[in-house]
Amino acid sequence: MATNRWLAKRRTWLSVALALMTWISTPAAWSLTGAEVAQVVNARYQNAVTTCPVNKPAYYCSGVLLRPLRSGSADVFWQPQPVETALGSVPFTYLRRDVAISSLPSSAGFIFMDTLTAAGQGKPFDVRCAYPLDVTLTEGVADHGCALSANLAQNVDPSSCAPLGVTDAPTWLAYYAAQGKQCSLSALDARQFKSSLEAHNAVAEMGGANINAMLVTAWDVVHPETVPVQALFYDIGHGGQLSQPQRYQKQYFDATGQWLPILRLFFAEDGQASFGYDVKDQLDYGYQVAGRLNARYTDTAPQCPGGDASLYCNGVVIRVTGYGTAFHSWNPSPGAIARNGVAFSYLRVDGDVTAIAYAGGVGLIMRELAAPVQTPLTARCIYPSDGATDARADRCGIRDSDLSRPCADLGITTLDAWRANYAITTWSQQCSFDVDQAAFQLSLEARATFPKPHIRQESWNELIITPWRQDIPTQIPIEAIFYTGAKLPGAQYIQQDYLATTGRFLPIVHVDMNAPPGQIFTYAPNDQATSLFGDLPAPSGATFYERLN
Repeated sequence: MATNRWLAKRRTWLSVALALMTWISTPAAWSLTGAEVAQVVNARYQNAVTTCPVNKPAYYCSGVLLRPLRSGSADVFWQPQPVETALGSVPFTYLRRDVAISSLPSSAGFIFMDTLTAAGQGKPFDVRCAYPLDVTLTEGVADHGCALSANLAQNVDPSSCAPLGVTDAPTWLAYYAAQGKQCSLSALDARQFKSSLEAHNAVAEMGGANINAMLVTAWDVVHPETVPVQALFYDIGHGGQLSQPQRYQKQYFDATGQWLPILRLFFAEDGQASFGYDVKDQLDYGYQVAGRLNARYTDTAPQCPGGDASLYCNGVVIRVTGYGTAFHSWNPSPGAIARNGVAFSYLRVDGDVTAIAYAGGVGLIMRELAAPVQTPLTARCIYPSDGATDARADRCGIRDSDLSRPCADLGITTLDAWRANYAITTWSQQCSFDVDQAAFQLSLEARATFPKPHIRQESWNELIITPWRQDIPTQIPIEAIFYTGAKLPGAQYIQQDYLATTGRFLPIVHVDMNAPPGQIFTYAPNDQATSLFGDLPAPSGATFYERLN
């Protein structure tokens, strides 16, 4: 028995030592990547120690202290509610693998650093007291909200249980059963804090507990950079919540110039929680997307590794879709399905495309066609200019003239042969090129023969892609939503529709074909609908969808 007790003590002190070493070796909060923050938060969740270094309560180095915020709130996230400001205390929830909490009252909010890390970052905070169960604070409660049961103001420790003779889980449970109300246990005493967790679990076993509550001293709202926020979170078990932490992310960036990572919180069926990071959830992800688009636009490699046509690895595949309540912009239109082809354009710096089809507007940008995706897109043919494909029964086939059949059928394999044919057919009856490497490259070279300034139909090319199945937005390689000119509201509508349908963020980029190479595609956080509060109005007026047929 003595050996077992010695081993148990040894394991406890090893856990404490490990926690201390982790705290000492943790890099500065601002030097951690989002993925590293998720690792740190998960490690704290799994670390069920009784005490932290120098006999501090367990929350100093373990567990996850987070604040769920009501859905749809337009408030600045670090601003406490008026009653919390009056009391000088802000309630948080404490999650840990050994604490019986399997859901939260709100599905988005923010996460604090652990106390030791916060102190090391020069952002210290104090926890006033711990309630085993959730609390509803009202103004006038003594000891900054810690004396819900009675006015028993204390000078040092504001918790209210000890003066009532309550110092552990059994006596707290007896008091709660007799009085029907809580007293708060000490957040300064390691054993009392441990008892608050045990009391919570005991009530949970009887089906009477949801979350706990820890009252944190209110902070300076004028200087949010001093608040020890480590991350934002949203519960992926509740769809459509990503816009809320993204709005908070934008608030914090506007105030501090720093991006807080957004973490995904997941509660498994056994009640255990885990935190994950996805770069595509972050509001600043759009900068990466715009950078990739500009890089592909300026990449003039005539073929991809393995000899495939360049559209499989460079250039930008773009489609004007319009938007509206009667359809999703990512679905092929009825006309596209009937004609076995969805119309896109292919943009590259040497492709001489000077305008977006249909005078621009809003639509989708796809990844390069070789990008790994569940449902790859299949290119069928390309026209050097607008192909008048709405007048073709098959978008890669004949229109009226026999000279409008596929170029390969006519033996057109050189630029001179194509020019001779185009001189007769012009843009409306032209032949279509295949999408093998040689034919695709020839279609780009053909564009250089168009006189400047371009006539409208020669301002862009037309790439035809096989229609994909309806309603599979996450399976196809959509990279971004775009808009031209002043068409931002339409792009924001598509973005909100995509988020509501998939729960995922799709960045909006602006496209300006008159900008210098490297600046054609630009991203601005203020353009994103997710940074707004409330829903956008339903679209009205022409949406280009009917014109796309």
